[in-house]
Amino acid sequence: MTQHATDFGRVEADGSVQVRDGDAWRTVGSYPDATSEEALAYFQRKFQDLEARVGLAEQRVKAGANSKDVEKQLTGLTTELVEPAVVGDLASLRHRVEVAQSLLPALKEEQTKESAAQLAEAMTHREGIVKEMEALAATTPEKIRWKTTTATITELFEQWQQHQSTGPRLPKKSADELWTRFRSARSSLEKARRSYFQTLDERSKEAKGVKRELITKAESLAEKGSEGIASYRTLLEKWKAAPRASRSVEDALWAKFKAAGDALYAKKAEQEQQEDEANAGNLETKKTIISDFADILTLSDRDQATTRLRTFHERFSAVGPVPKKAVKSIEDQAKKYDQHVKKLNEDHWAKNDPEKQARSQSMTDQLNKAISDLESQLASANATSQKKLEEELATKKAWLAILDQ
Repeated sequence: MTQHATDFGRVEADGSVQVRDGDAWRTVGSYPDATSEEALAYFQRKFQDLEARVGLAEQRVKAGANSKDVEKQLTGLTTELVEPAVVGDLASLRHRVEVAQSLLPALKEEQTKESAAQLAEAMTHREGIVKEMEALAATTPEKIRWKTTTATITELFEQWQQHQSTGPRLPKKSADELWTRFRSARSSLEKARRSYFQTLDERSKEAKGVKRELITKAESLAEKGSEGIASYRTLLEKWKAAPRASRSVEDALWAKFKAAGDALYAKKAEQEQQEDEANAGNLETKKTIISDFADILTLSDRDQATTRLRTFHERFSAVGPVPKKAVKSIEDQAKKYDQHVKKLNEDHWAKNDPEKQARSQSMTDQLNKAISDLESQLASANATSQKKLEEELATKKAWLAILDQ
């Protein structure tokens, strides 16, 4: 006698659970110390787990996962589906696995083509690295910027190693040929770099004489004070154009040349400090003017505010310069007045824009009509709909109030 049954499963009187597999019933197991419903549900859950794995395999086929891995997964599922200890629509599940398997040949073919394309792309990429190194090696050594080029050589070598370890494996013959070209170009560059720096050392001696002369001229400007800065800048341009000495010598020469310039700029700084002290009174005057016109920020009438701002600028501009460190601070305070009046003007034109007013009037008319309709409905509404109508009416009136501002 069957204790509990569904379309694909049932529980016999002895507690055994069976699944309908095709036209026959097959025992899949039992679930001791449980009700018939619980026993059947246990094997249905096992079916759901199996179904989820089939679904995952289908998704992997659709997503184009590795065909060998998917094939192995589907083969395993086919074996499991021969007589699984589960309760559910096994015929449907087997059909889904068969459909997924039928798609494998096309997936394999597609991935074979992709693999070939990836190999071709890898060859092109590796060839590109080689050609870039060969292009550097073909450059006239005198035109090469060695600091940048040395970094590029290192970067290209790292790209080669990275692609060799992570990219598709190239045929040995092709890989060896490309590496021979790459290594040859790299060696040529290294030889040119050594020759370049040897020549640089020879020129360093010449640079010492040129720059010592520039130092002498820079030091002679000391008596001119800040007026000598323009001449010093000219000497600085000549310094930049002059050949460089070795690093240690260059640093020592530059320290002397820079000290001569620092003396001139110190004189300039001293002069500016004196000017700032003389202009300190102007700063206090401008602060007072800003304070006197603080009411501009409280004005809402744009004409009144514009007139007041004009008067402010006339008085503010009449005062002389302020200390340099205070320029930004004092101008930022004055800009607040400009921004306030600008905002008043923008608001004025926004409110008086004919097109916007027309849109606002149209919305106002719609709201007035809606309010009138709601009030009419409210008069005859029952208790159930009255609250909803009152809330909607309040919302419409709030919108109308905003438009009327």
